[in-house]
Amino acid sequence: MQQFFVRAFFLLVGILFIVQTHEVLAQAAGAQILTKPIDELVTPGDVLTRTITLRNTTTGTQVFFFSVADIVDVRDDESPIFATPSNNPTEYELATWISVPTESVTLAPGASTEIAVKVTVPQSASPGSHFAEIFAGVEPPRLRQNGAGVGYKVGTIVTLRVKGEANETARIRSFATDHLVFGKPSVKFTTRVENPGNVLIKPHGPLEIFNMFGKRVAIINVNDNMNGVFPGHIRPFETIWDEKDFAFGRYQGIVSLIYGEHGHETTVSATLSFWVLPINIILPVLGILLFLILAMYFGVRLYIRRTLDAYNISQRRSAYRRRSTGVTRLTFVAVSLLLIIGIFLIAMLVVFA
Repeated sequence: MQQFFVRAFFLLVGILFIVQTHEVLAQAAGAQILTKPIDELVTPGDVLTRTITLRNTTTGTQVFFFSVADIVDVRDDESPIFATPSNNPTEYELATWISVPTESVTLAPGASTEIAVKVTVPQSASPGSHFAEIFAGVEPPRLRQNGAGVGYKVGTIVTLRVKGEANETARIRSFATDHLVFGKPSVKFTTRVENPGNVLIKPHGPLEIFNMFGKRVAIINVNDNMNGVFPGHIRPFETIWDEKDFAFGRYQGIVSLIYGEHGHETTVSATLSFWVLPINIILPVLGILLFLILAMYFGVRLYIRRTLDAYNISQRRSAYRRRSTGVTRLTFVAVSLLLIIGIFLIAMLVVFA
C-alpha cells in the first residue's frame, strides 16, 4: 500500500503543467522521466526536436510503450483532463503534431534511454496555446484504449504557443461569498474566471477587504500558485478570510486579478458586499433590552394598580380613569421605545447597506 501511494505521488508531480519552468520528476510502475516540460513559442511551419529521458527503476527488464494525448482542461487538484474521442475539437490540440520515433523500448534494470521527440507545427496552426502530454507506460496504448489492461504511466507536458493574433482576455464571471450575513469573520470567497481568448492565462492578485468606515482590514492573495485557465474555459479560485479579531457591520471585498505577459499585464476587478453580525453577542443584548422594557412596563403597571387600590370607594371611578390613562400612557411609552429601536436598526441598515 505504501508503495502505491509513493507511485501515485510521483505520477501527480509528473502531470502538473503549472510547473512548466521547473524540472519535473515523475515515477510510476517502474518508469521514471527526468526532464523539463517542453514549453516553446513557435511559428507555423516550425519543426522542433526535443529529448526526453526514460529510466527503468525496476529490478527486472521492462518494456515501456509511448503514447500522446491532448490536454483539454485541468481539475481542481491541477491534474490534467485528457481528450477522449467524444470531445469536440477545440483548436488547441497538439497531439497530432508530436511524433515519437519508436512505439516502445526495452530497458534492463536501472538502464535509461533518450528519446528524440519531434514536433511539427502545421502551417494552418491556430494562434494561441496548445497542450499535450507524452506518456510512457507498461502496457500498449491499444490495451489502454480498449480497457484490456490496467497500469500506470508517466509523462511530460508539452505546451506550445503559436505566434499570430493572440487573444489574451480574462473575465470575472462571478465574485461571491457563501452567504450575505456571517456570524463571525470567517468568509470564503469564490472568484470564477473565464478565458474567452486563445492563450492560457494565469490570473492572480490581491483581494482587499474594507470595513464600513472605509478602512482596509485585510489583503489576501488570490491564485498564489499561478494556476492556469484554459482557453474557452471557466475556473473557480477560492480564497478564505479568517479574522481572529472582533468584526461587526458591513464589509466590502474588492478583487483585482492581473494576467498577461510581463510588461503587457491587464487587470480585471470585481466588488461585493457582505455583513458580519456576531449573533452570539447581538441576541443576548436584544434579549436584555426587551427584558428591561417589559420589566419597566409591568413594574409601573403594578405600582399604579397598588396605588389605586388604596383609594376609598368614593373615588373608585375617578381612580379607574387615572389608572386607564396611566396604563395607556405606559403602553404608549413602551411602544414608542420599541418603534424608536426599530427605526434606528432600519436606519443603520439603510446607511451601511
